[in-house]
Amino acid sequence: MSGAIRLHLGCGLNKISGWVNIDSVSNCQPDLVHDLSKPLPYADLSVDEILAEDLLEHFDKYMRFLVFGEWARVLKVSGRMTVQVPNFEKILFRYFKFGFDNFVDFIFGENMLRSEVYIGHFGNHKWGYSQKSLCEFVRHFGMEPVSIKKEGLNLRLVAEKRQHVSVAELDKIMIYSHANAHGIGQARMSLGQVREKIKVFKNNS
Repeated sequence: MSGAIRLHLGCGLNKISGWVNIDSVSNCQPDLVHDLSKPLPYADLSVDEILAEDLLEHFDKYMRFLVFGEWARVLKVSGRMTVQVPNFEKILFRYFKFGFDNFVDFIFGENMLRSEVYIGHFGNHKWGYSQKSLCEFVRHFGMEPVSIKKEGLNLRLVAEKRQHVSVAELDKIMIYSHANAHGIGQARMSLGQVREKIKVFKNNS
């Protein structure tokens, strides 16, 4: 596909020829240094394909909606996105097989990439996925899973964008909080409410 725009998000040290390799850490020497918690510098419906390996799990329960929403925003309708995340259900068994230290180290991630580059908090895992929850998540954004495979300790999802979902539509998504439902707070908040809370947090940081 001549002239196609392909984004390799969170490339780390694995740069792919023919793709725009994007990472937040300048020491990884990507084609574009960009904080992926911020809007992508691409227009709506302008990108042909997206690859995001071992990236989505590094955004928390709420921030992942804003981040993935950006990926979906720039992707063309019928464009494909490949997402790889740890298979949380399978990882749970590491505790029983390999013990506490191995389990905790895997769950929380690694901040020293290939023993070469310190990537700070970008290395920490902040959310977990199963096959079901990952498929349900991407469907919010007009993405339809084409395939999802278990590969080692990972899940690899290929999804096709079937429709462009506006920010106004996305902001109606209701996000459940078990902690707040059984504590003090709202059991559910709309993504619109969450977006505003995150904006206040960033402005005060």
